[in-house]
Amino acid sequence: MENQKNFDTLDIFVYLWKKKIPIILITFVGAVASIIISLMLPNYYKATTVLFPTTFLSPSTSLLHISINQETDPGIIGNEDDLERMLQLLQSDFITNSIIQKFNLIEHYEISPDDPHLINKVKKTYQSYVSFNKTPYQGATISVIDIDPQLAADIANEISALFDTLVSEMQHQRNKEMYLIAKNAYENEVASIEILEDSLDTYRQLGILDYFKEIDRYSEGYAKAIGANTLTTQNRALFEEKFELFQKYGQEFYSITAQINSRRVRAADLHVNLIQAEQNLKQEVTHKYVISYAEKPDKKTSPKRSFIVVFATLGAFVFALAMILLLDFYKDLKIRLQNEK
Repeated sequence: MENQKNFDTLDIFVYLWKKKIPIILITFVGAVASIIISLMLPNYYKATTVLFPTTFLSPSTSLLHISINQETDPGIIGNEDDLERMLQLLQSDFITNSIIQKFNLIEHYEISPDDPHLINKVKKTYQSYVSFNKTPYQGATISVIDIDPQLAADIANEISALFDTLVSEMQHQRNKEMYLIAKNAYENEVASIEILEDSLDTYRQLGILDYFKEIDRYSEGYAKAIGANTLTTQNRALFEEKFELFQKYGQEFYSITAQINSRRVRAADLHVNLIQAEQNLKQEVTHKYVISYAEKPDKKTSPKRSFIVVFATLGAFVFALAMILLLDFYKDLKIRLQNEK
């Protein structure tokens, strides 16, 4: 059995040796062609920027609220959710379109402006050269591959800068709405207090200046006058007039005063909210930490010409074997069919 196996193996080598010329020629042609093609391929360079997200909490929140905890402090590196938001925004149409327009990538990628699928093509080409990935430590990498090493670095750094622009615009739009809401709420509360104060002025004009102090003072004076037997008819009439006034309007005066005090407390809270909303509207802060800016790469990332030549040569060799086997099989089949006729 082993002799038969050795014999079969020897037959294979003998067969290949007989076909060595076409095999060598095809393999040689494949090798030469792969060398020429690989030398014609342009060099591509890869530039990378590494970022870490901040928390998406407004910094004024931490400045105006002492009780904020470390996990929501905007001064620290963001968590996994913040990283996911960062990656989503980096791939947004706003950043993609801005980069395509600023660096004229339609022309750079040699895409015809008259192409009916221009937008789709340029975006697909952009996405094939620009990638965003997570680092092991909750960071994000912006990787740009291009035939122009300086352009690759410029695009990577511009994407990083546009991330801040996009987040700032999103937050500014929301902060403006929140500011208007806070301003309207505070002004309405102040206006309500002024209306209530005007109502109190009506009772003050009637003679009630401070219900609680006055009723205590008049009650004490009335009791002392009676105890000292100094209460005259005129004084009694004055006391009774005051007590009648307190009895008639005292409850309303007390109710309005309580409302004013309650609304002043609320107005103070709303004023804090308004200050915070105003600070949010005015602030300009970064929303990322740049760990390393992209620099002009001095070493190409592709093509790997040695790999291209090696694999193309092996492919040509396999192709040569396959073609020879198929041709011999076809010849044998043709002879057999002719013999059977």
